[in-house]
Amino acid sequence: MDSVLAQERVRAYWDGKPCDSELSDRDRLSREYFLEIERQRYQLQPHIPEVISKIDWRGKRVLEIGSGVGTDARNIIGKGGIYTGINVDRESTEATSRALRAFSLPGTALQCDATSLDFPENTFDVVYSFGVLHHIPEAGKAVAEIHRVLKPGGELLVMLYNRTSINYVVEIMFLRKLGLRILSVPGAIALLRLMGFPREKLERHKELRRRQRRMSVEEWLSRNTDGPDNPYSRVYGAQETADFLTVFRVKSNEVYFFDHRHWGPLGRVLPENVRRVLGRHWGWHRIAYAKKV
Repeated sequence: MDSVLAQERVRAYWDGKPCDSELSDRDRLSREYFLEIERQRYQLQPHIPEVISKIDWRGKRVLEIGSGVGTDARNIIGKGGIYTGINVDRESTEATSRALRAFSLPGTALQCDATSLDFPENTFDVVYSFGVLHHIPEAGKAVAEIHRVLKPGGELLVMLYNRTSINYVVEIMFLRKLGLRILSVPGAIALLRLMGFPREKLERHKELRRRQRRMSVEEWLSRNTDGPDNPYSRVYGAQETADFLTVFRVKSNEVYFFDHRHWGPLGRVLPENVRRVLGRHWGWHRIAYAKKV
């Protein structure tokens, strides 16, 4: 797919469903809406605030690439960061702006393409991007831009989907392919719902399979990360991440997050410490911390 067309599809997709916006049914963009999203995000993924807390944000100029509805933005600002957030789409940008206003927090949210940042060189002390760069078709350009706008010695904290994860190796590349084959069998969707898959997504996968019997590995991956209509996602192993960030000095490259919701009753009975161990060995989130040399 042409990279310009792919990027436009990415923009349109997230414009229709800003990240985490489905986690609350409270009045949209109200304080209660944002608080409910924050509660659910950090309850399921407690490693996010833990990782954020490893950086001293006080007085640092921060750029977040892909702020979603502004949950992590509020956390970073609360820790003293001087905040600017960007999104490729209008709706996420507006949601972050409204979140900052709702909680009377300083900061700026802009609609901007990460592959062409409208900031001078050496502007920021920290760039933070959680789960966004793997959705950018020309991600290499985004990395080059991050390097350009970071000050010498500046910090980068980024999450990429992990290739060597249970979610990718076992679920996406095996179980979901098997599941797709049986979606047309009577009762299959009801059974898969017990495994934690929403009916709406299952029905959509079933419809897409009727339309397109064959798809590339890349298309299959994209459809099985952030929804069946997600246009673009990639995964990164440890060495791929190091190569991806080769212009930086990578200080840590670790994995987190086993999503127990995908394993139905078995996932629900797994103790929290077991989930954490699984996440730290074969987690879906590969989090790299790096510095500009």
